[in-house]
Amino acid sequence: MNWEAKILSDGTVQKIYKICVHTIRMGDVEDPELYAAEPIIQFEKTEKGQWLHEHSCEQMAFNIYPNPETYGFVVAIHAWLNEQDLTYYNLKWK
Repeated sequence: MNWEAKILSDGTVQKIYKICVHTIRMGDVEDPELYAAEPIIQFEKTEKGQWLHEHSCEQMAFNIYPNPETYGFVVAIHAWLNEQDLTYYNLKWK
């Protein structure tokens, strides 16, 4: 789990963790970004997705990786959470 230090306006330092919050597996498609759009939108409509959208310190991002086992693709959705929100996330959804 990667983290970085972020300096807040009051001068305190806070750890921000980058975590993978959801993965989507797809088959071999011609345009993976186009085919990933619908499952990403469906994830953002869930309770978990809405909570992450509100609490992520930066805008959630997705990366598409080739999956050599299935010759398809894996979409990983990442969020950035502070320690308090990360604890809540782990207790509720892990």
